Amino acid sequence: MRILVLGSGGREHSIIWKLSLDERINEIISFSDNYGISQLSNNLKTENDDLNSIVKQIISLSPDLVIVGPEEPLSEGITNLLTEKNIKCFGPSKEASRIESSKIFSKKLMMENNIPTSYAEFFSNFDKAKNYCLTKGYKNIVIKADGLAAGKGVFLPNSEEELITILDDIMNKHKLGNSGKSILIEDRIYGKEVSVFCFTDGVNFSKPIAICDYKRVQDNDIGPNTGGMGCYTPPEFWSIDLEDSIIENIIVPTINAMREKKSTFQGMLYTGIMMTKDGPKVIEYNCRFGDPECELIMPMFEGNILDVFMDIANSKLKNNSVKWKNKKGLCVVICSGGYPEKYNKELEINGIKDLEEKIICFHSGTKMKNNKIVTNGGRVLVLSNIDDSINACRENIYSQIEKISFKDSFYRKDIGLRAVKND
Repeated sequence: MRILVLGSGGREHSIIWKLSLDERINEIISFSDNYGISQLSNNLKTENDDLNSIVKQIISLSPDLVIVGPEEPLSEGITNLLTEKNIKCFGPSKEASRIESSKIFSKKLMMENNIPTSYAEFFSNFDKAKNYCLTKGYKNIVIKADGLAAGKGVFLPNSEEELITILDDIMNKHKLGNSGKSILIEDRIYGKEVSVFCFTDGVNFSKPIAICDYKRVQDNDIGPNTGGMGCYTPPEFWSIDLEDSIIENIIVPTINAMREKKSTFQGMLYTGIMMTKDGPKVIEYNCRFGDPECELIMPMFEGNILDVFMDIANSKLKNNSVKWKNKKGLCVVICSGGYPEKYNKELEINGIKDLEEKIICFHSGTKMKNNKIVTNGGRVLVLSNIDDSINACRENIYSQIEKISFKDSFYRKDIGLRAVKND
């Protein structure tokens, strides 16, 4: 079989790594200069980066399956264009991807279907948005841009002055472009966060996997938000009763509501949930694997994941076809100095080959230059480990991580620490 994976980060490297273990696959194709991906796939150059050119190139390759990693091409309708040409895809349609690409669409979906979430109002006028925020109070609100903003569209103001600046930047100065044309203002809720991932073909769905990630750049959750600095599974507060409650009150109603809107969701449903004093509430949906969560999902998956991808592409996901290892997992992201702001690229990376075999090293932002592996992004490498306890995973990774070196590299040292005492 010939499989094409679209995307070039750690998420896609982990998917390709998992697929590479399946002897039925003859060739994996990618469009990436990511060094880790290049070692496991046939890397092709794209003639042009626009969607239609990529679709045309994919069609010419006649893959048996296309797996779409990033949210941008999904929101632009790449699976629609490919399925029209009888190319099987893993990933939701343009209509279904609105669950991530439009926060207003997804919030209305929740509110209309009694899916537990925080109350929100929607605005496209600066003065009305400002007056509403000032009435509610800056401590009680979250401001979200409607469209995709590469993880930079959610704001928690710390003062009235900051609140007004945020609204001005989004709505008047258009710093987020069309993504900020409309906004929603939510009631702020508090609690522990968890990401819940579930495969679905739009009717049937898999047993979910729950993962806790770390967005802030520094230890103790200090500093600006990032794409993710690490994560672990399962959460220390996870239970069968909690899982059943989330399935009954969130996952099933979401899948059903999308189908009723003629936007059947097929792919990986990623639900961000806040564990409030009133129970689990949805913060947001995503229409794809998370990153670095995917770098745990793939090692935690039991068996050949190709079967699940194909079943979903054929709208035939079987009950109980997804099994997760009875283990615990953790990953840590190694970053370039300055991330998530300005950082240098093309710094030589040393030590990857010195890691023990039990550590899986996924490449997020690397490439080969002059026969050397060099940095090519803010998040550079992800070290993952599966073991019998969170503490063991931590010890395994942190005992090895110092073998990796490049100028100004850094990583968080507290990933999974809060779960150890409950291990």
